[in-house]
Amino acid sequence: MKKVFFFMTLLFCLAVLSSCKEQSKTEDAPQVETTAPATTPAPAADPNAATNPTADPNAAAQAPPPAPAQNAKGVWHYTCAKGCEGGAGTQTACAKCGAQLVHNQAYHEQ
Repeated sequence: MKKVFFFMTLLFCLAVLSSCKEQSKTEDAPQVETTAPATTPAPAADPNAATNPTADPNAAAQAPPPAPAQNAKGVWHYTCAKGCEGGAGTQTACAKCGAQLVHNQAYHEQ
């Protein structure tokens, strides 16, 4: 009976150790995704190729979409240095006084 218990414990430990070992290998190994070839010639790096038929396939990688003008708390990304009400999502001229908007660090704080 002691031998059966010993072998069951050993088997359990080997199963746990080998499953943990396989998990770390999958995290370290690069992810390879296989797909069937497309019926229309489209570059694989262009995610908008299927949804935007007018996209230039020779264009360089597109920039990520711009950050929203306001965060969830309603803080503007760029505000007027003179303290005018409002703001914008990019560094442009203030709509009220025409001064250049400055970056608002509070936009990134949570």
